[in-house]
Amino acid sequence: MKNLSLLNKLIYIVNIVFVLLWFFAFLAPYINPQEFSFGAILAIGYPMLLLTHVLFALYWLVRFKRAIYLSLAVITASYLWSVPVIQTKNRFKALAKDQSFSILSYNTQSFYYLGGKKENVGSVKEKLAHYLSQQNTDIICLQEARKGFETMVSYPHKSIFGYNQIYSKYEIIDAGVLEFENPSANTCAFADVIINYDTVRIYNLHLESFHLVNKDYNLIKRWDDEVSENEVKAKTQEISTKISKASSKRVAQINSILTHTKQSPYPSLLCGDFNDVSQSYIYRKLSANHTDAFIASGKGFGATFKKLLFPFRIDYILYPNAWNAYNFEVLEIELSDHQAIRCDIEQK
Repeated sequence: MKNLSLLNKLIYIVNIVFVLLWFFAFLAPYINPQEFSFGAILAIGYPMLLLTHVLFALYWLVRFKRAIYLSLAVITASYLWSVPVIQTKNRFKALAKDQSFSILSYNTQSFYYLGGKKENVGSVKEKLAHYLSQQNTDIICLQEARKGFETMVSYPHKSIFGYNQIYSKYEIIDAGVLEFENPSANTCAFADVIINYDTVRIYNLHLESFHLVNKDYNLIKRWDDEVSENEVKAKTQEISTKISKASSKRVAQINSILTHTKQSPYPSLLCGDFNDVSQSYIYRKLSANHTDAFIASGKGFGATFKKLLFPFRIDYILYPNAWNAYNFEVLEIELSDHQAIRCDIEQK
């Protein structure tokens, strides 16, 4: 600090503040948001915090200042102990059908992508039904799929629980829905599917949403517009409260799910809209005994929700650790505020 100019001292102080913010986000996967929600809020912006430290490191590098070690330590710790934000290599393989199956997960946004009018909803339904038939996936898990869509999907086996829908080319021998303790429009359903002579329990998750409305999204997006300071403070507090409440509800929901998976007589696969980032307590708990298909075989950022300033990965496919995943894709289909994901799973 002694050898820094006044400007660099101020930048160094800001750097320290961002280290503290990163630290809370870094610990978020290990802290129950029901007890401390600040980390869960910061974890949402974890990629941006990392990018900020990359910029700090570059700034100190060109000035040959030892202050660079602060952000270098952050980047190194994140690389070693955080869930990767980006994947540089994917894993492709042609799999034998008698040893593998393909699965697709998609939050359909209740078919409201083109608007709420009946003809718009009908148009999205038709386009999605056609798209799914072209994908020729063995198992499809849909969240927020409206009643009646099952008549448009030509799969021999179906498990329909309201907006939670599972379609399968393989026989479904049992299915059910989990009851969450706190009332919620979000659900988790399961289907026991006989795949290549083995029974697999497929969980289709739609965890608690943040319940952000268009006004919330607009405030987050329009940083360049004239917005009063009081409006920003009030809205920021409101959004933070929504995130905290949703994070707390998701903890209760995953506790029910994890209890159910432990009692399952079959290997379990979890997929769907978790409504949380990979740098979260929710993700760490759900992936403790499962492998993330994107981490195993995906490439890029894997972003599935692009409605905000920067994209998020909040949709997942988690499979048993003993199995393998290949050919993970984020499908570029513009029929929802989410992107569909699919991959091939090799059983062992």
